[in-house]
Amino acid sequence: MVIGSLGYVITDALVRAASEEGLDVYQALFLRGLAMAAIFAVICTKRDEHVTRQQLQRPLVARVLAEVVASAFFFAAIVQIDFANAQTIQSLVPFVVTLVAASYLREHVSGRQYIAVAAGFIGVVIVARPATDAFSFWALMAVASAAFQVVREFATRRVPAETSAFGIALLTALGVSALTGIISIFTGWGDITVRGLLYLGAAVVFLVIGYVFTIQTVRVGDLSVSAPFRYTTLLGAVLIGALFFDESPDATTAIGCVTIVVAGLFAIRLERQTSSAARAEANEATTWSFARKTS
Repeated sequence: MVIGSLGYVITDALVRAASEEGLDVYQALFLRGLAMAAIFAVICTKRDEHVTRQQLQRPLVARVLAEVVASAFFFAAIVQIDFANAQTIQSLVPFVVTLVAASYLREHVSGRQYIAVAAGFIGVVIVARPATDAFSFWALMAVASAAFQVVREFATRRVPAETSAFGIALLTALGVSALTGIISIFTGWGDITVRGLLYLGAAVVFLVIGYVFTIQTVRVGDLSVSAPFRYTTLLGAVLIGALFFDESPDATTAIGCVTIVVAGLFAIRLERQTSSAARAEANEATTWSFARKTS
């Protein structure tokens, strides 16, 4: 989840950089989506992992639609507000995912997991500052994007296991290309420069990483366990904003970011302790079973 989320953060930064080189943001997303679709089509053909008509059911359709709408909302916001702030608002996702996973999927969520996620959410609120002038319409667009990402996570979890992750990614890339292509007709196309295309090429590589790693993680593990690990990528977003977009976080933003990072590190430590305890319990059960058989 950490690797996949970091892939998303880097590709977001590269798309914004391409838009600053003259491309319209939806033009950039359309071109990136076409490249992504071509790559995943080749991979699916080589691996013979196409999505069949029987697999094209409600969870998969919902997953693709949620990803498409989330992307459209997020990139409308990312070119209007600070990069790090937009990424921070996305940290609402693990908070909501954990709560819904506990309520509707009946996943076991400990009190300490709730504390870690709640601390991360507090950090998001500190950065977004919804009750102040710092919270704008574009920040609200980022919040709406986060809501659709939550829908995407739960829809992904319900996609049948036999459906290929590469097939899911292919359908998603086609969906994003279709919507952003239509939007770009109205927003217009900018100048296509060599540097802009290089940024888009790199964005494609990192988005492949983001798609594959996050899809696989969500499908094989509890959502409440993997969700808090998204917080650890916030530090990367802040560094990218400072180094490449000349964004200097103010004191309030810095406090919120530190709160989120600490919550993420606590979640990692908690998960390692839980995994160690589970392994120890399993080993003890195996040893006891073997002792009973031999006796």
